[in-house]
Amino acid sequence: MYKRWLTISTIAFILFSLIPVSILISKEARQELQVHNGVMDLAAWDPEQHSRIKLDGEWEFYWNELLPPSFFRHGASDSVSRMIMEVPSDWTESRINDKPLPAYGYATYRMVLSNVPDDMVFALKKTNIRFSSDIYINGEKLLSDGKPSQRSTDYTAGNIPQIGGFSTTGDDIEIIVHVANYDYINAGIPSSLYFGELNHMMKHQQQLTVREFSLIAILVTLAVIYAVCFIAAWLNGKKDYSLLLFSLICLLFSIYQGLVGERVLLLFGSSFSFEWIYKIKDISSMTYFIVLVVLFNQLQQNIISRRATKIAITVLGIFTLLIVLLPIQSYTLLQVYVIVFYEFLLLWMLVRAGALYVKSTANHRINSMLLFMGMLTINLYSLDLLLFAFSLKEELWLGQLYIVIFNIIMIFLVVLRFFTAYQEMKEMKNKLVKLDKIKDDFLINTSHELKTPLGAIVGITDSIIKRVEGPLNEQQVQNLTIVKNSGRRLTMLVNDLLDYSKMKNGDITLHKKKMNLRASVDAVIKLQMFVLGNKPVRLINSILEAFPDIYADPDRLLQILHNLIGNAMKYTDVGEVKISAEMHRNTVVIHVRDTGIGIAPGMERFVFQAYEQIESSSKYDRSGIGIGLSITKKLVELHGGRIRVESAIGEGSVFTFTLPQTGIDSVEWNTASKEHNDEAHESLNLQVQYPLYLEGEIKEPILVVEDDLANMQSIINALKLKGYSIVAVHNGHQALQELDKNQGFYLVILDIVMADMSGYEVLTKIRERYTLFELPVLMLTARNKAEDMRIAVDNGANDYVGKPFETEELLARVNNLTKMKAAVKHAKDAEIAFLRSQIKPHFLYNALNSIAELCIVEPSQAEDLVLHLSSYL
Repeated sequence: MYKRWLTISTIAFILFSLIPVSILISKEARQELQVHNGVMDLAAWDPEQHSRIKLDGEWEFYWNELLPPSFFRHGASDSVSRMIMEVPSDWTESRINDKPLPAYGYATYRMVLSNVPDDMVFALKKTNIRFSSDIYINGEKLLSDGKPSQRSTDYTAGNIPQIGGFSTTGDDIEIIVHVANYDYINAGIPSSLYFGELNHMMKHQQQLTVREFSLIAILVTLAVIYAVCFIAAWLNGKKDYSLLLFSLICLLFSIYQGLVGERVLLLFGSSFSFEWIYKIKDISSMTYFIVLVVLFNQLQQNIISRRATKIAITVLGIFTLLIVLLPIQSYTLLQVYVIVFYEFLLLWMLVRAGALYVKSTANHRINSMLLFMGMLTINLYSLDLLLFAFSLKEELWLGQLYIVIFNIIMIFLVVLRFFTAYQEMKEMKNKLVKLDKIKDDFLINTSHELKTPLGAIVGITDSIIKRVEGPLNEQQVQNLTIVKNSGRRLTMLVNDLLDYSKMKNGDITLHKKKMNLRASVDAVIKLQMFVLGNKPVRLINSILEAFPDIYADPDRLLQILHNLIGNAMKYTDVGEVKISAEMHRNTVVIHVRDTGIGIAPGMERFVFQAYEQIESSSKYDRSGIGIGLSITKKLVELHGGRIRVESAIGEGSVFTFTLPQTGIDSVEWNTASKEHNDEAHESLNLQVQYPLYLEGEIKEPILVVEDDLANMQSIINALKLKGYSIVAVHNGHQALQELDKNQGFYLVILDIVMADMSGYEVLTKIRERYTLFELPVLMLTARNKAEDMRIAVDNGANDYVGKPFETEELLARVNNLTKMKAAVKHAKDAEIAFLRSQIKPHFLYNALNSIAELCIVEPSQAEDLVLHLSSYL
């Protein structure tokens, strides 16, 4: 452990030591040429050896003055107060009359370059002047950034690095800088101005621009790579949000880097004001710190806990919002405190990352070291930015290097995560293969052991029911029948397990023969009717009696039908399960169609996998072990057929499988089948036509939305007993159409499960137009569960009734809701009447005043007004 502490301490010391070294390098060995008392003598300047020089030193300084160049030419400078100001520095560090200069104000800087070489074209570069400036060379304006002014209302902020070229014929160059600041917490010329030969200055500027563009290009490329990796992982079913966070960090880094230093992103042009450019820089800075905290919380909660993450997100998020809403001069007053907060947070995370590495095991040591190195480089980058912001260094090359190192570390970390995940998956796969074999062996052995006692339970129970031991009362017979049926159900599960194991090992054998398909379906339906109980689902055998024989294993065909029909019944609350068949050449195509909940898109491929049970929003019967459909698929394929499913949420499912048939002409059969279908279609048309309008004694119409005819009739009968006016529809679309036509409904009774759209969808559309009091909604469903009640109320229902319902309960709830609607309507009408009663006296008072005035000056008009008023009243 001591060695690990020594390792990370050494690494941190080496990387931290680069910062003071970079400060010394940025000072460029403090040149001998300095400005003394407002003058720099260039007699000793060698342009070949020093292509550019800093104009550092003692500048003339005139506080609260924006003196034009002509002012100094006429010798009037003695009439104003002159100070000496160090450049670079903030003027807030100076004092007048023992008082520090305020940050907000304006001033003039002046210096003269003497003994300037002849026959050269020069350039002047400004980097950072807060917060607006104009630069004059020998009386001519060379650079302008923002608009300095003596009044804050006329002032415009601007602080973008600029370079300008000029030539001169004299020996001296006068440089005057107007500076004004009404935004930032300090002001002046905090960074050096550079002077040199134009070609050398432009070459150096191009190098800086290329370097910063290269860094931005690297960051954007990494952001795209991380985003592509996230999308690829997402498409393969694994949502690794850390990749998305890596991408976002790189993108935010690139934006921030493009708006500091040389601000190279502005070379592409910008329609934003400088204030918003500056705000975007600060917003990107705060945002990437937020994303960074979330990233390290996701990578390793031992570095920063969930609670600390929430605190950091709250503080930095609030400050980011303040940046958006407040002007620069307002939010920068808080910026120092926020900087202290996130610097302390980063340092704390660095210490936690170091402790994590020290305590890590050999398997996680590389990962912990990478996290520590990443946290260290971010701390160093943040510190380097602070030094640049406080003008303690003039270049960002070291911070940019730290960013590159950070991203290299993150790349290694991502690769290591994928490699570790691959190794874990490989080990898990091998382990699962072994466990799968153990599981199969266990299931086979257990199933064989269970078959004998189950057979005994079913046999003995059946014999007792048949009075082998004497007479039984009705309650005893009922209880024993439940035991027998449960034993048979368990026996079927055991047989499924044995069949599945046999099919996996290829040990199952089919004994095919001719058999009647309709009779087989009838047999299955009779057995499934016992399981169905009182569930409002119809089992329909639509296969014609004349349907030809098929060639299949009778037992296995019954097993296929039991599995498919039983699955359809499980996920169908109300409606029907219909079995039909048709001929296609030498193949019988059998459909098992239900009106159940359906299957979500993309989930169809999972339903035939072993031990899979598709989740649904409702708590349907999930008994069984999820191998029924898998066995069905294998049995169909053993017969030489194929099985598929077509489904949509809320529209039910259709399982279709094929089997071979024996000797029939397909054209002849299809003709007969078509005639039968036409007859069936005609019989269906004899149903009730919707919408159905029923007038009652109570003129408070109720809209009933129910797709089941029996339930619809039951509701209508109950409402007719009380004399309600009724509009009945059987689907959601018709309900919405009726609401469009009639605005006066007092109540909507709405079924949740319908064929075209769910009751929740209809309820949502109703609530988009009506409040809870404007149009009450009573939900009606067969699933009388607490979860369904909560969902209905959350979506805007006023009340809830479960099916099957008691007539008295339904009418009581209808009465309460219609009375609430009537009370709200009465209160609304009363309020409108009250407002009208308040308006009318004021109107009469004003009208009589006007008539009184006109009686004096225009009696004829007064008479007309009296007549009009009488007709109004």
